[in-house]
Amino acid sequence: MFMIMYVSKDVEQASEMLDVWVKAGVKGVTILESAGMQQVTESAGIRADMGIIFSLNKLMKSQEIHHRTLFSAIKDEDTLNKVITASTNHVEDWTRPDVGVLFAWPLSHAFGLNKKLT
Repeated sequence: MFMIMYVSKDVEQASEMLDVWVKAGVKGVTILESAGMQQVTESAGIRADMGIIFSLNKLMKSQEIHHRTLFSAIKDEDTLNKVITASTNHVEDWTRPDVGVLFAWPLSHAFGLNKKLT
């Protein structure tokens, strides 16, 4: 089993990547609003006397966050490779500054994925 994660500053780009993943065989994706450290330090500032939690809280209240993080647990390496290939074909060049980042890693344990129908 594997975990794959994609982070983008652009909501539309994240939505497009979600479509790419579904077409490549991903069955379920969790989508989160997210903020990078650069956004926190530039927009809200990290005060030494308040720390990162206060700064994140201030950032979330002061402006809408447009970053999105997609992640999914994938059961087999073939599907993972299809998703990575489809994502790379969609992006074309991961070194461009406007395309987000993609991570994948082995997942040693996962619980609650195969729910029983009641």
